Amino acid sequence: MVNPVGAGAPSLAGLGCPRMLVCVSSKDELSDRGVWYYDLVKESGWRGEVEVFEVEGEEHAFHILSEAEAENVKIMIERLASFLV
Repeated sequence: MVNPVGAGAPSLAGLGCPRMLVCVSSKDELSDRGVWYYDLVKESGWRGEVEVFEVEGEEHAFHILSEAEAENVKIMIERLASFLV
């Protein structure tokens, strides 16, 4: 049910947004899936702008589980904020 290319999944070319930011962290065991999704969107024929942003040395959900003052949390929040502007 969460496989973007599974049987019956709609085409990624029809995504309803103009821009997408895929964030991954280098020690996250799911980071390969994030990069894979980025590649799938890029290759789908979608006409939007897609970017991938990787934070080095962090694990899954570090930005939620770490102190807000941690350097990589600040980097992630700044990147997200700059994407939204």
